[in-house]
Amino acid sequence: MSPFFVREDSSDDIAVIVADGYIDFDAAPTLKQNIVHQIDAGSRHLVIDLSAAEFIDSTAIGVLVGALKRLQESSGSLAVVCTNENICYIFDIAGLGDMIPLHRSRDDALSSLARVA
Repeated sequence: MSPFFVREDSSDDIAVIVADGYIDFDAAPTLKQNIVHQIDAGSRHLVIDLSAAEFIDSTAIGVLVGALKRLQESSGSLAVVCTNENICYIFDIAGLGDMIPLHRSRDDALSSLARVA
Protein backbone atom coordinates (compact mmCIF):
# COMPACT_ATOMS: atom_id res chain seq x y z
CA MET A 1 0.00 0.00 0.00
CA SER A 2 1.38 3.39 -1.01
CA PRO A 3 1.17 6.28 1.42
CA PHE A 4 -1.22 9.10 0.62
CA PHE A 5 0.25 12.38 -0.60
CA VAL A 6 -1.39 15.69 -1.55
CA ARG A 7 0.13 18.65 -3.36
CA GLU A 8 -1.63 21.88 -4.31
CA ASP A 9 -0.91 23.93 -7.43
CA SER A 10 -2.65 27.00 -8.78
CA SER A 11 -3.03 28.11 -12.35
CA ASP A 12 -4.92 31.34 -13.03
CA ASP A 13 -8.48 30.95 -11.69
CA ILE A 14 -8.15 27.17 -11.43
CA ALA A 15 -6.67 25.31 -8.46
CA VAL A 16 -5.15 21.86 -8.85
CA ILE A 17 -4.88 19.29 -6.09
CA VAL A 18 -2.71 16.27 -6.84
CA ALA A 19 -3.46 13.22 -4.71
CA ASP A 20 -1.63 9.95 -5.01
CA GLY A 21 -1.32 6.66 -3.22
CA TYR A 22 -4.29 5.16 -1.41
CA ILE A 23 -7.13 7.64 -0.96
CA ASP A 24 -9.17 5.90 1.69
CA PHE A 25 -10.89 6.52 5.03
CA ASP A 26 -7.60 7.62 6.62
CA ALA A 27 -6.58 9.94 3.77
CA ALA A 28 -9.99 11.46 2.91
CA PRO A 29 -9.91 14.09 5.70
CA THR A 30 -6.60 15.45 4.37
CA LEU A 31 -8.00 15.60 0.85
CA LYS A 32 -11.09 17.38 2.16
CA GLN A 33 -8.94 19.86 4.11
CA ASN A 34 -6.99 20.72 0.95
CA ILE A 35 -10.15 21.12 -1.09
CA VAL A 36 -11.78 23.36 1.54
CA HIS A 37 -8.58 25.43 1.75
CA GLN A 38 -8.63 26.07 -2.01
CA ILE A 39 -12.34 26.94 -2.06
CA ASP A 40 -12.01 29.21 0.99
CA ALA A 41 -9.05 30.92 -0.73
CA GLY A 42 -11.40 31.84 -3.57
CA SER A 43 -10.91 29.08 -6.12
CA ARG A 44 -14.14 28.50 -8.02
CA HIS A 45 -12.76 25.87 -10.36
CA LEU A 46 -10.89 22.85 -9.12
CA VAL A 47 -9.00 19.97 -10.69
CA ILE A 48 -8.39 16.88 -8.59
CA ASP A 49 -5.53 14.99 -10.22
CA LEU A 50 -5.78 11.30 -9.36
CA SER A 51 -3.44 10.13 -12.12
CA ALA A 52 -0.98 8.77 -9.51
CA ALA A 53 -3.67 7.35 -7.21
CA GLU A 54 -3.72 3.61 -6.75
CA PHE A 55 -7.02 3.28 -4.88
CA ILE A 56 -10.01 5.39 -3.89
CA ASP A 57 -12.83 4.37 -1.54
CA SER A 58 -16.35 5.58 -0.87
CA THR A 59 -15.17 8.07 1.76
CA ALA A 60 -13.00 9.84 -0.78
CA ILE A 61 -15.81 9.72 -3.35
CA GLY A 62 -18.01 11.43 -0.75
CA VAL A 63 -15.36 14.16 -0.33
CA LEU A 64 -15.38 14.76 -4.09
CA VAL A 65 -19.18 14.90 -4.24
CA GLY A 66 -19.16 17.38 -1.34
CA ALA A 67 -16.58 19.49 -3.18
CA LEU A 68 -18.71 19.45 -6.32
CA LYS A 69 -21.79 20.63 -4.42
CA ARG A 70 -19.86 23.38 -2.67
CA LEU A 71 -18.31 24.58 -5.94
CA GLN A 72 -21.66 24.54 -7.74
CA GLU A 73 -23.13 26.80 -5.05
CA SER A 74 -20.71 29.51 -6.20
CA SER A 75 -21.12 28.73 -9.93
CA GLY A 76 -17.85 26.82 -9.86
CA SER A 77 -16.88 23.48 -11.32
CA LEU A 78 -14.87 20.35 -10.63
CA ALA A 79 -12.89 18.10 -12.95
CA VAL A 80 -11.01 14.92 -12.06
CA VAL A 81 -7.96 13.50 -13.79
CA CYS A 82 -8.14 9.72 -13.71
CA THR A 83 -5.96 7.29 -15.64
CA ASN A 84 -6.46 4.20 -13.48
CA GLU A 85 -9.20 2.08 -15.06
CA ASN A 86 -10.19 0.58 -11.69
CA ILE A 87 -10.72 4.04 -10.19
CA CYS A 88 -12.66 5.18 -13.28
CA TYR A 89 -14.83 2.09 -12.85
CA ILE A 90 -15.59 3.10 -9.25
CA PHE A 91 -16.83 6.48 -10.50
CA ASP A 92 -19.06 4.67 -13.01
CA ILE A 93 -20.44 2.23 -10.42
CA ALA A 94 -21.22 5.15 -8.10
CA GLY A 95 -23.16 6.81 -10.93
CA LEU A 96 -20.88 9.85 -10.96
CA GLY A 97 -19.87 9.68 -14.60
CA ASP A 98 -22.33 12.42 -15.57
CA MET A 99 -21.81 14.54 -12.45
CA ILE A 100 -18.02 14.68 -12.24
CA PRO A 101 -16.19 14.83 -15.56
CA LEU A 102 -13.20 12.48 -15.75
CA HIS A 103 -10.23 13.42 -17.92
CA ARG A 104 -7.22 11.40 -19.08
CA SER A 105 -4.72 14.24 -18.50
CA ARG A 106 -4.33 17.39 -16.44
CA ASP A 107 -4.13 19.46 -19.62
CA ASP A 108 -7.52 18.15 -20.74
CA ALA A 109 -9.05 18.92 -17.34
CA LEU A 110 -7.56 22.43 -17.27
CA SER A 111 -8.76 23.11 -20.80
CA SER A 112 -12.30 22.02 -19.96
CA LEU A 113 -12.41 24.26 -16.90
CA ALA A 114 -10.80 27.19 -18.70
CA ARG A 115 -13.75 27.19 -21.11
CA VAL A 116 -16.13 27.41 -18.14
CA ALA A 117 -14.13 30.00 -16.15
